[in-house]
Amino acid sequence: MPINISDRKLATLYANFEAQKRTNPSLKLGQEQALEILAQVGDRAGWSAAKVHEQLKKPGMTRDQQLALATKGLSASEKKDLEKILDSGTVPLEASAKAFLEAVVGRTGPQPPPPPPPGNGITVTGDQKNGLSGVTKAGATIEAINITTAPGGRLHMDDTMVIGKADASGKFNMAKLTGDQAMKEGDLVRMRARYADGSTSDWVTVKAKGIEATDSRNAVVALFRIGMTAAPNGKVAVENINASRQVSEPGATLQFTNARTGEKTKVTVTDTGGFPAGFQLNGKAGDSFSVAASDGKNNATFATAVGNITVPGGTGGSDLVPDPALHKDELNADGTPRFGKKNFTGPLFVDAPAAGDVKQGQIGDCYFPAALAAVAKANPDFITKLIKDNGDGTYTVNFKQKDWATGRMRDVPVKVDGDLWVRSYGGPLYGSSANSTDPKKMELWFPLVEKAYAQWKGSYDAIGNGGMASDVMEAVTGRSGDDMYVSSGNKEALWNQITRSVDNKLPVAAGTYGDDREALYTNTGVYADHAYSILGYEKSGTERYVVIRNPWGESEPAGNGPNDGVFKLKLEDFTKLYQNLMYVN
Repeated sequence: MPINISDRKLATLYANFEAQKRTNPSLKLGQEQALEILAQVGDRAGWSAAKVHEQLKKPGMTRDQQLALATKGLSASEKKDLEKILDSGTVPLEASAKAFLEAVVGRTGPQPPPPPPPGNGITVTGDQKNGLSGVTKAGATIEAINITTAPGGRLHMDDTMVIGKADASGKFNMAKLTGDQAMKEGDLVRMRARYADGSTSDWVTVKAKGIEATDSRNAVVALFRIGMTAAPNGKVAVENINASRQVSEPGATLQFTNARTGEKTKVTVTDTGGFPAGFQLNGKAGDSFSVAASDGKNNATFATAVGNITVPGGTGGSDLVPDPALHKDELNADGTPRFGKKNFTGPLFVDAPAAGDVKQGQIGDCYFPAALAAVAKANPDFITKLIKDNGDGTYTVNFKQKDWATGRMRDVPVKVDGDLWVRSYGGPLYGSSANSTDPKKMELWFPLVEKAYAQWKGSYDAIGNGGMASDVMEAVTGRSGDDMYVSSGNKEALWNQITRSVDNKLPVAAGTYGDDREALYTNTGVYADHAYSILGYEKSGTERYVVIRNPWGESEPAGNGPNDGVFKLKLEDFTKLYQNLMYVN
């Protein structure tokens, strides 16, 4: 029999729960539904239920803060309504939701603090239907990363985001990952607590449960990180070419099937997301392998492959023009290439050049794509005039270089062909374009300009160990490059230079501090020792923002919209995180 609730809005909400119960007899009201109930009775002067609900769910809200908000202004009749739900409600409550509502009506006095986690740790309790809950030290910040989805991006296993905070008793609840890292049933979440003194707990990995009826998300595989090298003994060495990031989630099984021989080989991904040391397949140069994955639940028969990878064999390509040598990290011990080449024949431009075309590859030249994306954003004409299709499979890139004798800029034409070093899965090893990695479709202007720059400077190794974006901007625009140290003390001069560059359609970029200041970037979504394009600026009242792009084309602070690498920072935050501004005069 339905219970009699006096508050009209709460009665409507609870009647909806009762209707759901009739179609789903196993329904229980959890923490999320408890907050919906409290939003109806916790309204404050001038606040709607929706506003209260929004505040109750606000990231970082502790249980004590939620209780304070819900009980402020709670009337006697509203309290009785909650007691009816607790005592004679027709829809059962989960234990955590019941305890929460009991605390609101004052039935439970001050709760004893939960037992501390063992050692220097964090303990996760319950399921994850309404987020992560648990206990750690009082006031600790909770940070986490979804290591099931992380392999699809450029995230390290410690590239966490802040998802909550423990209250005065050490409890945390409803802590949720967002965006591309939002949890689904069966996902592996790696988390830890960060204490007030900056130290952290040990890592804890949780397999999400209670979110959905079934685990429907299989292990993600980063094919672009799988490298293969043929050995003379009929073996193929398999490795993660970027060992600081994952190939797949720990514990996943990958099956490699040799298309030539039909042989199938399985391997279990290590706890760091890579391959066991010395992992090999039977095969030879030129062999193609299909790759299938299973997390133990999905694709258990390995019937569905995620893609194919090929063992490099020879240089390939038309080699109309000698190509710049690989970076030293992509060479075997004897100096031979670990990768092959393909000839790319896609269009030079798809529409006008744009910052979003540019994607940095497996090379430490972030200053270069940051500069080119900034140029493309500021004035695409600089790019269209920079590179020419010669119509015979070659291209000429016309850089500028200062003649110190005359003080004038002189042309430096560099001819290249469409051959690009490629990863085992077929996409470019170094710079690529966002539209495609298909050799017949990929927009070529950026990877060819990068190749020409490597040719000019001597090799990919010569350009792949850091540099200044302003030097690249100078070489592309023919205007003198310059840079400025960033600090809160020169904030106005910094803002004036950014706005002047943007308004005059001139490129501008910024670099962060080195790895020795890496702690500064914890949970910011910004990376140490990295260059970024500046795409523009915004004003909102008295607040000023810098619009920034990561040359990876992804990875940015949480809450900045789609994961496309574009985000904005308040000027004050920009001055804290960035070390230098690079531009042309």
